[in-house]
This record gives sequence, C-alpha cells and structure tokens, in this order.
Amino acid sequence: MAQREVTIYGAGMSGLVAAINLAREGFRVIVHDSEDDYGGSRIYNPSTHVTPIDVEKTSEYIDIDVGPVFHKIRECPAYFHETNVYFPVYEIYGVERGNRPSSLDTLLYRECLELGVEFEFSSPLREEDIPNLKRGSTIIACGLISKAYRMMGVPFLTVYMWISRGEAPFTDYAWLWFDESITEYGYLSAVNHYYFDLLFSFEKRIRDDALDRYKDFMVRNQGIEHDNWDFQTGAVPLATRDNYRLFRDGLIMCGTMSGAIDPFMGFGISGALVTGKVAASAVSDPDGAQREFDRFLRGFRKSFYIKEMWKRFVRPYVSRIERHINLMGPERVNMLMHLSERDRSLIPLPFTVPGFGHINTITRKDY
Repeated sequence: MAQREVTIYGAGMSGLVAAINLAREGFRVIVHDSEDDYGGSRIYNPSTHVTPIDVEKTSEYIDIDVGPVFHKIRECPAYFHETNVYFPVYEIYGVERGNRPSSLDTLLYRECLELGVEFEFSSPLREEDIPNLKRGSTIIACGLISKAYRMMGVPFLTVYMWISRGEAPFTDYAWLWFDESITEYGYLSAVNHYYFDLLFSFEKRIRDDALDRYKDFMVRNQGIEHDNWDFQTGAVPLATRDNYRLFRDGLIMCGTMSGAIDPFMGFGISGALVTGKVAASAVSDPDGAQREFDRFLRGFRKSFYIKEMWKRFVRPYVSRIERHINLMGPERVNMLMHLSERDRSLIPLPFTVPGFGHINTITRKDY
C-alpha cells in the first residue's frame, strides 16, 4: 500500500507539531515554507514571548516534551504610564521562537528531521495553487502573514508595530506598558539572554510620538535603550467573534490561521501547540478533531466580548486607570495580585480568560 502523504504550509511551531504527530502515525509529511529556513516569519522571529501555560500537561497532550525550552518568568511589571503593578507570574513562562539553537522551533525541527519529515523552503503558499490542494490532507499553518489570510478568506486585523530584538544582559523577565498613543501595549520579554521588544496597535496606525514616548519610558523606568527599531505590519485573526475555524473549504487550519489566539492579550503559544496536534488528528478523524477544536476554543466568544468592552470603555483611558491605582495604592494592588497566585479565582486577570480552553486544566481523562 502506498504511503499516504500530507502537505503542510508553514514551518513554525504549529506546523512542526502537526508534522511530528503525523510522521509518527506513518504518513509521509512534506512541509513548505516561504522563508529559507524553519522558525516562522522573519518579520516576527527570532523573538521571545511570555505565556500562561502548564508545560507538563501541554507536553503530555501534544506528545512532545517542550519543557526544556520554556523558562519560568521571574517578574512582569505592568506600567500604566509611569505607575506600575506586578502581574502574577504563576504558570507564566518565557519561550524563544525562531531558528536559534535555543528556540522552541529548533526543538521541534530536530524531532521532525529524526522522523523523516521533508522540508521545501522558499516554497510559499500561492493563491493559484489553492484550488488544487488536496482536501483533508493539506494543513495551513502560515502564522501572522496578511497575504495568507487574504488567500484563505480569513478575516483579520492589521497590526502596526515597532520591533527591536537582540542579545540581552538579563533573562526570564518581561514588562508591559500601556499608553494612549497605542491601542494595545508595549511589551518586552527576555529569554536565553535574548530580548524581543514590541510596540503595537491593532487597526489604527501608531501615533508619531508613540515610539519616542516608549523609549523615554524604558530609559526612565528600566534603564534600557535600543537603537535598532524596525517598523512592520502584520495580521491577527481577531476581526470577528466567530473567526476560529478548523476547516476552511476542506483545508485544515492550525495555529493562528485557525484563530487559536487569545483575543484579550494576544497569547498564541498554547493555541498553536494544541491546534498543531488537533490538525494532525483531523487528517484521520475530522469529526473527532472538530470536537476537540471546539472544546479548546469554547471560551473564544466570551473573551472576544470582554476585549471589545475593554477597548471601548477602559483601554482609551490609561490616565484614569493610573489614577485609580494610585488612589488605591500600588502596594495594595500588588498584594491583591499576589493573592491571585494562590487563588486565581479572586481576581479575573486578563490571562485567566483565554480565547481557548485552559490548557492547564487538561488531564489525560479529558481525551
């Protein structure tokens, strides 16, 4: 009997997870990517990120031990202008993306090679090829690239962003910065002594003074300065509350292409890992994979609604948030934040309302 073949577009983390699981099942797996190497788009990667995740249970679910590349975050201050509070770092980990030796993608890529997964780099998904792609055995995992979303008919928001990255003298650390000059936030994380600094807005162009304000904030509050800033645009699949789909016209979606991203804070690592596994199972058991996908994404609409309310009634008024923190006292706010590390039901922090089902609540009996 001829070996069944599966084609994957995207050699980032979700595509690689799908490839590993399919190769283990005996499929011939061919992974295409528009870049000349694995590790996702060079617009975004190499990069570092923080995410809420239960590393052990995630590893168990996807059948890949990703523990070695996740690192516990020591501290994550959140600044509203100049006033800061400390987000709880319970089950908050940092991870590196891209093709550096210490990245998550490298761990997955090496496993792919051991299993005989084939790679074709500089081989992008082309619109004229889509009608001829084999339904039921083609997986689309093209990340956060606008062109791919347009080709697949996935509604998306445009992301405007300033990016800086490079070696860092510190590690396992992150911060957030909120200001009226952007619609989202400024964000630095450092893992493996490599930093990724991102200042971004959805849909609205970043104000001309935003980067200067962010630079001044970093120098005053963190004593850090970067000279290598690069302006980019990208996409996130958060345009509608029903954006998430496992299948589109018979093609299997995974990672952010499937909509598995937290609408509130934009966490996407767990969603990408989990939907890589789900997409692999969809080749042999599409109905079962759909049920599993729906289970993970069951909280998406609620989180999407909360984010819409946040954007409309809270986020534009950073000065008001800052004033309330100062009236209450940052120390008292921090004390309440730390209480939530022991009982996360006390305070509904943004990352306790992910757009997909909590991976840290999954046990073997659930599947």
